[in-house]
Amino acid sequence: MEKENTAEKLPAADNAENISEENNDITQTDEQSVSPPAETKDKKTRFRIYTPVITAAVILLASIMFFASWWLFFDKDIRGFWTLDFKADNKDCSVSVDLCKDNTCYFHEGGIIYKGTYKITEAENGKDVLNMELTQFGSPVMTAKFYYNVEGNNAFGKKLVLTDLSGLIFSPEKTDETGTDTETSKPNSDYIEENGVRYYVYSLENNNSYSTKTVQYEDAEKDEKLTGIWLNTSDNSGYDNTFAFNDDGTYQITYRDLIYKGCYSAKDGKCGFNLVLLDGSEQKNELEYSFDGEKLVITIMDVPADYIKTDNVLAFDNGIK
Repeated sequence: MEKENTAEKLPAADNAENISEENNDITQTDEQSVSPPAETKDKKTRFRIYTPVITAAVILLASIMFFASWWLFFDKDIRGFWTLDFKADNKDCSVSVDLCKDNTCYFHEGGIIYKGTYKITEAENGKDVLNMELTQFGSPVMTAKFYYNVEGNNAFGKKLVLTDLSGLIFSPEKTDETGTDTETSKPNSDYIEENGVRYYVYSLENNNSYSTKTVQYEDAEKDEKLTGIWLNTSDNSGYDNTFAFNDDGTYQITYRDLIYKGCYSAKDGKCGFNLVLLDGSEQKNELEYSFDGEKLVITIMDVPADYIKTDNVLAFDNGIK
């Protein structure tokens, strides 16, 4: 009987083992279903990291596109370099205005460049006004006022429309004045009338590739020893300035707030300078020079002044075209 009982119990033990194995299989299956593979975890982690990066990149790109579109089509900033080429008395004339970010301005009148300051105000009639004050040797020499408006855009070209209220370019005239000579001396320009006075209107092109108008000196000669930049070191000259004689035959005379640019010819102690004026005409002047060792001596209005070679023109001449 005991043997039979033992035999009868053996299948039960086998059943227990089978049940245990099944339970282990179920447990492993549950663990597998609860805990995802390591590869899936890595993908989720990477997704959580990439999402804010991608979002930030999209926002940055959208911002760049917005500001680029605004700058291309809606920017009406008056700052920049503006030029006006026109004819008066059948002569080619050129005027340029450089309005800088620090409210410094440069007014180009042919080969003469004045330095000054500008500010924006509003007139009683509600129009925007550009106010310019130009200086010479530290003192104001010209005050100019313009109604202004910026037309066009950066994508297809901007224009600065100036109504000359103070006659910086050409003087206003009374509307009842007539005469062929007076009219032909004026540029081909529109005008407005206020209180019986005609003010001329000019459209200046936005032109950052502008360069000062020069005329090649006829039969120009060059003194190689003169080439370079020379700084005034004499107290008897009355003002600081530099002379720059360039290899290409152009010169630049720089004072504290005034610049002359043109072409030159030098030979036998005499240097001729030409200068293009507002009306397109050419003005010529001549100075005597000599060398005293390493010094250059230039006689200006019968007063000799000593110059030494330097690497730079005066400091304010940054960005002059």
